[in-house]
Amino acid sequence: MKCDADTLVGFMHTKLPLLGILLPILLLKALAGLRRINLDGLRWRVFDAKGQVLGRLASQIAVVLQGKDKPTYAPHVENGDMCIVLNAKDISVTGRKMTDKIYYWHTGYIGHLKERRLKDQMEKDPTEVIRKAVLRMLPRNRLRDDRDRKLRIFSGNEHPFHDRPLEPFVMPPRQVREMRPRARRALIRAQKKEQANRTKEEEDAKNTKAEATA
Repeated sequence: MKCDADTLVGFMHTKLPLLGILLPILLLKALAGLRRINLDGLRWRVFDAKGQVLGRLASQIAVVLQGKDKPTYAPHVENGDMCIVLNAKDISVTGRKMTDKIYYWHTGYIGHLKERRLKDQMEKDPTEVIRKAVLRMLPRNRLRDDRDRKLRIFSGNEHPFHDRPLEPFVMPPRQVREMRPRARRALIRAQKKEQANRTKEEEDAKNTKAEATA
């Protein structure tokens, strides 16, 4: 049976002790803020972050939150869908970002500039890694907070939205861009050089073998 946001929030407040026993605190936190979201006509898109690259996943979530995948998209209208991200702890990053990427923030006090590496943030709260990546891809306007409320991220597979018509999101295949002319010429030169070196090695081997037999 489906229920609206007010019913969910009201049930959360009246049955808080019971929910505190049955559900983790993160699941309770996921229900907060639904009262301010108009859920009529919205789809519930589910993203599985397991094994996905952080940047590619965040860009697709940003597209869905803005409603750019709909024919009714308008930059001044908030018509994006609800986004549920699962398995945030299993996200992957390319290169050495896990140790080299650093998050900075300031407490407001003089000299209190804080920093935290991506590896440490993943151990503390992996959901914030995806949230920061998505929010920094959204336009900084009045609709940004509303889109942030539609983003629900969970560290594992558990979530409190099983009664909703969930739609798994299929990541589009990665597009291979055509190589630029300059890079193509460099690749051709490298291939020719490699072929010339291989031919020279074969000739040297033949000459060495001929001298040995003679």
